[in-house]
Amino acid sequence: MTITSPFDDSASSGANETAGSPADGGTAVVTPTEVMAPSDGEILDLTWENVDIVLEEMRPFLIQDGGNVAIADIDGPIVKLELQGACGTCPSSTMTMRMGLERRLKERIPEIQEVMQSIPDGPDLTEDEVNVILDGVRPFLQVAGGGIECTDLLGVGGFSPQIKLKMSGKASKLRSVQKEIIQRLQKHFMIPNLRIEFEESLPFM
Repeated sequence: MTITSPFDDSASSGANETAGSPADGGTAVVTPTEVMAPSDGEILDLTWENVDIVLEEMRPFLIQDGGNVAIADIDGPIVKLELQGACGTCPSSTMTMRMGLERRLKERIPEIQEVMQSIPDGPDLTEDEVNVILDGVRPFLQVAGGGIECTDLLGVGGFSPQIKLKMSGKASKLRSVQKEIIQRLQKHFMIPNLRIEFEESLPFM
């Protein structure tokens, strides 16, 4: 059986394979999950359980990329979801929400009018909080004869805030080091569209 990601526009539902049917001389295999779960494409009522059933179809693809999704709240026809792990801080989280999760949920549960991303409360984006993370990597950079400083914060409180950093020393040219710093900052602040840019180097998302 071929499993196609629900985030793929070319995905199309097809009949499930079975181990055979009594008419063919085989034995139909029905698992408990197949008995309890609604059939693919069946229209469902808007309930917490049914939303989670639909999300369960897509979790394997999110988990494969280091993320997950959970229901944060259901307020009338509005479903609020929390993207977790790598999905929560990925710059493409809005695309994941709209093109993948929201589309599939509305297909199965037409009562849903809107799917929103619920963002956990994180620390305020300040220079002091940035330095909390930078202090964790400074010892390594000092061994290499370098250092790192936060030179500017832009768009704080806006849709796409930006942290500007400046590194010195041999490690400043290592993309692996820059990537590690970016991941730590994104995980710390939990801001989906947060951008981190290193001066005199290519910007990273």
